[in-house]
Amino acid sequence: MNEEGRAYQDEASLIGLVRKFEEMLQNGEQAFFDVDELEGLIEHYLENKAPRKAQSVLHHANLLYPTNLTLKLRQAQIWVSSGQQVKAVPLLKELLNIEPHGEEILLTLATVYSQMSEHKLALEYFRKALVFADEETRREIRIDIALEYENLGSWHEAIRNLHEALKEDPTNETAVYELAFCYERTGQFKQAAEFYEQFLDQQPYSFAAWYSLGNALQQSGRFPKAIEAYDFAIAIEGSFGPAYHQKAEALVAMERYQDALHTYEETLEFENASPSTRCYMGECLERIGDLDRAESYYRESLKLDPKFTDAFIGLGVLADMREQYREACSYFEQALEIEPNQADYHLLLATSLKKMKDFDRAEATYALGLQLDMVHEELWLERIDNLQQAEQHEAALIIAEDALTHLPEAASISYRRFLSLYVTGKHKAAYDLLEHLLTHHFDQSEELLKLLPALANDARFNERLERFKP
Repeated sequence: MNEEGRAYQDEASLIGLVRKFEEMLQNGEQAFFDVDELEGLIEHYLENKAPRKAQSVLHHANLLYPTNLTLKLRQAQIWVSSGQQVKAVPLLKELLNIEPHGEEILLTLATVYSQMSEHKLALEYFRKALVFADEETRREIRIDIALEYENLGSWHEAIRNLHEALKEDPTNETAVYELAFCYERTGQFKQAAEFYEQFLDQQPYSFAAWYSLGNALQQSGRFPKAIEAYDFAIAIEGSFGPAYHQKAEALVAMERYQDALHTYEETLEFENASPSTRCYMGECLERIGDLDRAESYYRESLKLDPKFTDAFIGLGVLADMREQYREACSYFEQALEIEPNQADYHLLLATSLKKMKDFDRAEATYALGLQLDMVHEELWLERIDNLQQAEQHEAALIIAEDALTHLPEAASISYRRFLSLYVTGKHKAAYDLLEHLLTHHFDQSEELLKLLPALANDARFNERLERFKP
């Protein structure tokens, strides 16, 4: 609605207008409103998700102004707000025939098609509206067009339009964030970082751009530079939690756990502790060896959310580190009760069971985990190790062969297969396999002596090791 036509210009006027209309309905009386006032009421009710009240206003408006075209547009908008998009389309097209350059009609029709997932039609009408829109509205429409391209999966077109939006309005934070999202979806982290660096040369105080630059650098593995970008973002907007959390993640990636812990602590100055924050702090403490404090943070996380699985996992890992394997299994089992489809949780539980020498339960648990993720190399490897520790080498060979059908390039699994071939006396097959592995994956051979020290006394093994040494 055009601001110049409003009969009210402030909140007090609007409240008075609403009261006047609702008292009229309550008392069963008639009162006069000019068309701008009625439009304002309809807009107010639509903004407040009250389409029935908006319809009541429109009914009264049609009695006073039956030929007003703008009121017909409001009828279409009420239908859209009520989930009756299909009903709105014919009326909007009728209005468009009368006023083909009607910006608000075009935008409403574009929005309707977007809600109906007719994104190509939505684009058509957003583009038409762009031709007739004023400068301020053009900025908004550019974002709408980009979002439609995102809905179509046309990420490069979305990026192009977002660049146009930022040329028209470099302060448009929505465009900055959407651009980051599109670059992420296309995996163009390097290009994203380059763009934001150039953009910041012109807009050095753009908080959104510094934050997005930090994310692009972090996703590129450039953690020190990412931390610098987050620090600039924090300097501009000191209470934006995600910048601190992303900075902490980058610090963890650099194994700077004490600094990461301090960064999480900073967030507590302006936001309430969340289960995830408490849990991340616990992980930092775990990494620096302060297991008692880590445990207290994991328990605090569970007080905030009794079903926060990461905290159960943290407590299980701590118990495992303390060689309290039964307790560790209990925590992992509680996590699996909440999220039974997590392959990694099965891995943790099975590995604690293996440490307890409960090889049968461990085998069953590894198998369940692999049903969820058949290309999980660590699950296959630990499953084979479990069978080998149980001296079930024939079964280990069967599982190793199965694993290699899913992960044919996994040298670590082939080395495990060599061990079981060797232990079961299949020496020719074992040494044929070993020569292949030493040729292509010599770097992993050092693990063999740790797994089977007796190999150090086998001259054939030592001869091959020397012959294939780089």
